[in-house]
Parts: sequence; C-alpha cells; structure tokens
Amino acid sequence: MIEPKPLKSWRDLGFEIEITKDQSPTLRLLESLDPAKPYGESMHHSGGASTETTHLYGNVAADVLEKVDNPHFMVVGLGLGYIEMNIAREALKRNKSVGLITSYESIPELREFFYLWLHDQYSSLLPDVAAVYDDALMHVLKGTEIQVSELKSFLKQHFVNLTDIHGSLHEGIKFVSRYHGFFYDAFSSKTHPHLWGEDFLNRLLLESSAEQSVLTTYACKSNMKRALRMQGFVVTERPGFFSKRGSTLGVKAFPIVDQ
Repeated sequence: MIEPKPLKSWRDLGFEIEITKDQSPTLRLLESLDPAKPYGESMHHSGGASTETTHLYGNVAADVLEKVDNPHFMVVGLGLGYIEMNIAREALKRNKSVGLITSYESIPELREFFYLWLHDQYSSLLPDVAAVYDDALMHVLKGTEIQVSELKSFLKQHFVNLTDIHGSLHEGIKFVSRYHGFFYDAFSSKTHPHLWGEDFLNRLLLESSAEQSVLTTYACKSNMKRALRMQGFVVTERPGFFSKRGSTLGVKAFPIVDQ
C-alpha cells in the first residue's frame, strides 16, 4: 500500500505568515538572503498586502480593462495570488472578460497550493495553508458585492489545469503571447537577479508587449526604467506604497490614469 505524501506547511516551504497593517496576510522568508538583515524578505510591504496590491496592480488592471477588450495580462510572481484576484475583481466589477492571464511562479508548491485552493480541493491542503488564501480573498473582495465562488469561477477559467500556472520566468523563455498589462511583482534582484537584468527586460518587452501596453511594478530600478524607455514606454516614477522609496509605471501607446 502506498502511503499518501504528508501535506506541506508554509514552514516546509521556508515561509512564515505575516499579518500586515490592513490585517491581510503575506508570506515572509524564514531566512534572510541579505547578510545585513536579520529577517527574510517579505512578499508585500508590512503596511498592507492587499492594499499595496490594489494600489500598484488592481488600479492599473481596472484602467486596462476600461481601454482594451479582452486584454492579456502577464503576472511575474504569483505568490499568494493577490494580483490574479485583483484582475478578476476588476473584470467582474465591470462585467468585462479577460483574454489571458499568464502567471509565473518559481516555487512549485506555491503553484500547487494556489491551484488546489482555487479548485476547492481543501482536503489536499493543510487547514492553516487554505486559511491564508481564504483570508487574502476576503480582503480583496472587501467593499464589493462579488461572491467568493464568483471570483474563483472566473479564475478557474484561466487556470483549468495546474500546468496553466507557469514555472520560473527563466532567461531562455519563449513568451506565449503579447500582453497589454505586465504586473512585475518578482522578489528582489538578490533573489532572482536575471529578472531585473536590463538585457532580459528589453527582450521581455520587445517580444511580448502589445501595441498598447502598460507595466507596473513596486520597484524603482534604473535597469527597468531604461528598458521601458528603450522599448517605447513613457516612464513615470510614482511614490512607493507606504514607506517605500518609489515605484514605476511604464505606458506605451495609450493614456492611463495617473496612479
């Protein structure tokens, strides 16, 4: 008889749960990759995981949905799925369809956890793991009349199979579409240096940006801004969320509301 594999916890993946100031959950690495810091990198600002996602990505998704029919979105850094939930929320609020959501996540278990939760396979997840996704979605839907089942049903159409959530955005990747919205939420350059390299960013934008497109990211890096300008984007350096120094918005060929 083959015994079922034990279910993994957040700690097994090297994470701990952090409750941010808006009471929404995020994940923090247990170990620091920076010798100067005694704590691991967090996926979101402590000022509010859900609030930060809406500020940087949800508002931009809303604007793209207003201007483009059936837009294609690329999300770099699935994490807990906050950005995907934001895209779905904004589309449902407007009764708009989304042509494609391509999400990249280098940690296999995060892809699997999100898929199992989205498809209501709770018996395959530890209760503490499933509860984090439930809590995140509750915060994403706060202030709307959208039902949990409605948002999940929307995203299930885009992630029918586990393989619909892509793995690492590696240097030799072949892009599957042209995108109207790039939501660049990868961990820092210390964790994934090639994702922030100027050559890679230039290729990403050259080969996969639609004629009308926008890129938004929490980061304010010179490499990113140079690559955006090289590929025809108008760059705006925005104030960062909460106490962060700054963030970046790049727009090509259509106006977007100042975020």
